[in-house]
Amino acid sequence: MCSTLSYKLGLEGPSVAVQTFCSTSLVAVHLACQSLLTMECDLALAGGVAVQVPQGRGYRFQEGGILSRDGHCRTFDARAGGSVMGSGVGLVVLKRLDEALADGDLVRAVIRGSAVNNDGATRAGYTAPSVDGQAAVIAEALANAGVPAHSIGYLEAHGTATPLGDAVELAATIKAFGGRQERRGWCAIGSLKPNVGHLDRAAGIAGLIKVVEALQHRQLPPQIDYEVPSEAVDLSASPFYVTREARPWPAGEAPRRAGVSSFGLGGTNAHVVLEEAPPQLASPPARPHELVLLSAKTPAALERATTRLAQHLEATPELNLGDVAFTLQAGRRAFNHRRMVVAHNPADAAAALSGPDRSRVFTLEQARRGRPVAFMFPGLGDHYPGMAGDLYRSEPAFRTPFDRCADIISANTGE
Repeated sequence: MCSTLSYKLGLEGPSVAVQTFCSTSLVAVHLACQSLLTMECDLALAGGVAVQVPQGRGYRFQEGGILSRDGHCRTFDARAGGSVMGSGVGLVVLKRLDEALADGDLVRAVIRGSAVNNDGATRAGYTAPSVDGQAAVIAEALANAGVPAHSIGYLEAHGTATPLGDAVELAATIKAFGGRQERRGWCAIGSLKPNVGHLDRAAGIAGLIKVVEALQHRQLPPQIDYEVPSEAVDLSASPFYVTREARPWPAGEAPRRAGVSSFGLGGTNAHVVLEEAPPQLASPPARPHELVLLSAKTPAALERATTRLAQHLEATPELNLGDVAFTLQAGRRAFNHRRMVVAHNPADAAAALSGPDRSRVFTLEQARRGRPVAFMFPGLGDHYPGMAGDLYRSEPAFRTPFDRCADIISANTGE
């Protein structure tokens, strides 16, 4: 059973079911990008799912068919004899880049451009691939992205591991990249299918996620089950080469970029051009002390959340405690069982939350309700000069009304 989804989130926006066989999920990504660009939605989920029912079933091999003769998928290899079907699901969250950066979202990669076409009318048959159709969709995606082909450092191929399919795809990609040029072997090429099988409607999104991971880790991924190049696939005279092992993805004059292809039975082709995310802006320095909050629905859940947070802070002392405190305050729901601690760095917070001395940790149960905020300094004779100094210097929310009060006093008393 196979299905796909491309849901747009927000007050209004389209919800679209896509069905283009193998290219389904990458077509869903393209449609979601178009909805974002035309302001139909502000946030989009796009992806696909394929589930083989029943699990673990076999198949009868047919010479010249899509399915492998020996249960292995060997894309671009001399022994290539077809794909093995698999089950999987993939989903990405999409947002306009400027708004994602302004909102402080974690941007894993940037979609520079995408394209979809259909070449069914020019194919020799329903399942036969077309050089011209595949080349056209890659060229259109590059044009939409506004980047030259020579800036692409990795290409995630559809890579069905059929002799005809691989040969046609390589010929189409070479054509889209400007033909056979003197400069050779400058773009790595590979496919996820030898790793996880052909995921049918989820194949495109799986390849996209693979490329996002490669961009994040700045690694060119290896191609497994590739030993001898296929005679039908002449890589030596092309811009492409296959990496047998993971290797660093070196920086160049332009940001690291990659392409993802997905071609569907019946003729619907899709290609997406990705670029590494822009450098993340450094968080402002943490305050001298941060308020770390936790809440849960039950006391047991609160204890588990406390343990997990303490372990994470202890394992990653390089975290900005201000980021942690902000996420816990602004990015989490508030429940009735609450816990708080004031700390000056991750290690201090971890020690307070996990240590035997819980004197710094405040825990209470209280139904959620709105309350105003007030600063109160009790008049018990224990005032001292500068007692609000740290608070004044570190907290604008305190400093602003304090200065306003001081201005009012000065205007009326001259002091």
